[in-house]
Order: sequence, then structure tokens, then C-alpha cells
Amino acid sequence: MGELLTTMTVVGLSLSFAIPSFNAIVNNNRRATGINQLVTTMHLARSEAITRNTQITVCPSQTGTACQAVPWNQGWILFTDANSDRSVDPGEFILGQTSAQTRLDIQSAEFGTFFVYRPNGRLMVNTPAQNTGQMTICDPRGAEHARVVIVNASGHPRLSEYQSGGADPVCP
Repeated sequence: MGELLTTMTVVGLSLSFAIPSFNAIVNNNRRATGINQLVTTMHLARSEAITRNTQITVCPSQTGTACQAVPWNQGWILFTDANSDRSVDPGEFILGQTSAQTRLDIQSAEFGTFFVYRPNGRLMVNTPAQNTGQMTICDPRGAEHARVVIVNASGHPRLSEYQSGGADPVCP
């Protein structure tokens, strides 16, 4: 009986150390997957804009068929947008779709409802003069574990632990 109690105590202590580590691994992998999908979308959109010599729009979409007024973590699409109306019209093609990112919050002041890659590979947000921005990816652990995808003037994204101005990320 004493051996069983000792064994149960050792197993209980081992699990008390392992479970928090396992949760951290799950959260890190979930965050990394979301970031990788976002950066892959940006690279694909930029490449397609240059290759096709047309604008490529990326916008949030829960259905995967049209831009919608939903948070970025509900999913997004990228599509050819020849008339620059940020709407998938006949003759325009959806080039990719990403499904919802569970337990992640993706927010951006610059990329609130869309961003566009122009045929020269540069990013455009609201006006042709606005061509940089950032997206903050948060998980349930808060700002301490947040990451920021920063897009520079040439349209290339990079990952950072800080906002573009050097401040710590902010999570809801």
C-alpha cells in the first residue's frame, strides 16, 4: 500500500510539472501556425500581384467566398481585384483562403478590413501613400506572448516581438 501511495505521489508531482509545459507548447504551436498562415498569405499575395500584374486584395472572410466585416481570426481570403473595389466580382478569382484561427486574436489598426498588394509588389492600405502596417497576434496568455507581423514599404512582412515603433504589443 505504501509503495502505491509513493508511486501515485511521484506521478502526481510529475504531471503537475508537465501539464503547464504542455499548455505552453500547445499555445506556442497555435500562435506559430496562425503567424505562418498570415505571412504565407502575404508572400503569396505579393507574388501573385507581381506575376499577374494586377491588384491582389486580402480581407477577412468567415465563409471563404467574400470579404466580410468579421475579425481577422475568423479567416481570410486573397483574390484578384482588377477594379480595386475590395469585392470578389465575376472574372476575379479567389487565390487562397485561410480558415478560422482558434484561440487567437489578430488585430491591426492599418489593416482593419483589408490590405492590397499592387502590381509593383508594394502594399496599399487605405490610400496609395499608406504602404506599411502591422498585425498583432495574441493568444490567451496576453501581450507578453504576442507577436507582431510588420510589413515594410516594399511589401515584405517580418516577425517581431515589438510593434514597429518599438513599443510592446497590446492585446485585448
